[in-house]
Amino acid sequence: MRNYIYYLLLLVLSLSCTSNKRKIDKNTQLGKLAYTNVNGTNLKNDSTIWGMKVDLVTDNRLIIQELSNELLYGVYRVEGEKLIKEGGFLTKGVGPFEMIHPDLWGNEGDSVFYISNYSGMVKEIYTVKKTDIYNKEKWKITKFPDPQECLFYPSIAILDDSICIVSGSKLNSINILSRVNLQTGSISDLDFPFPGFNLPSGFKIVEHMIYCDAQLLKHPRQNKLLYVCRLGKYAKILEMENGQIGKQIPLYSILPQYEAVNNERKIKDDCLGGIIAKVTADKIYCLVLPYTRKEENENPFYKGMPNYFADEMVIFDWDGNLINAYRLDQPICNFGVDGTKNILYGTTLDGEEFVVRRFVLK
Repeated sequence: MRNYIYYLLLLVLSLSCTSNKRKIDKNTQLGKLAYTNVNGTNLKNDSTIWGMKVDLVTDNRLIIQELSNELLYGVYRVEGEKLIKEGGFLTKGVGPFEMIHPDLWGNEGDSVFYISNYSGMVKEIYTVKKTDIYNKEKWKITKFPDPQECLFYPSIAILDDSICIVSGSKLNSINILSRVNLQTGSISDLDFPFPGFNLPSGFKIVEHMIYCDAQLLKHPRQNKLLYVCRLGKYAKILEMENGQIGKQIPLYSILPQYEAVNNERKIKDDCLGGIIAKVTADKIYCLVLPYTRKEENENPFYKGMPNYFADEMVIFDWDGNLINAYRLDQPICNFGVDGTKNILYGTTLDGEEFVVRRFVLK
């Protein structure tokens, strides 16, 4: 009997260890991953690129945010080893079909993408058919409801024609996310509280500035969300059930390090630099920024690039399992993904010029 129990415990331990190998140990194994090195090639531009934020990859085209240009977005077509400027859209301003601080998101297989108009608060959401990019009169404009004393950030996940999830909530709320009905204007908290925060009353201004300033990305086909804080290493998959958050799957659990000083956030020296994430139907891509706040202040460059560039790409599936970790041969600032071809398009520098570097992931 004793031998039977011994072998049973050994089997359970073995299965447990095997399962854990599929995930990152959020606190002790960060930086101890086995990386696959991947080399990239710069695509030759036929014109100047005016930005480095790749908001969407679709139909062999890249939509790049170009806030320093006359038009706020550039559309670039990939042809072999070249990047061809196809056109641009959306002017800067406060008139109809104009924006000051746009935020664009969508999925490569969908027929539409979205743009939110943010000027301290979310004003409208534009729905744009990919066939009507240059025909703004056909864009659908949805007025965003009155925020009702909520502080919202421009990261929005569209669940259906009526419901969206927004990063932010009322300033006296302990929750990070809200559910907004675009038709009725109703707003309600989701049960996703600031981690470790338990004061019963008062405004949570600093907590909002830390945790609501985040990326919120929706699975293209399923009712799953990815929440990624812009500081620390804190990311979770959230499964939506009947309009509420059900199962939560942590990818990273290292919280931002900060303190509140007169309702202002002060980032501590050991606070990690955050994650830039993109998603496809199968995978979650995390570009892991390299420096703590102290290292960032001391080092203006990272491997010859500005210190907000990174070269570690960690990939999960939507069940939270680690798929692979890549070391890029050159740090990048931002990226987009062609999920059908497993190609990563990263923005980087070639001298003083913005370029797109293509990585074929193995």
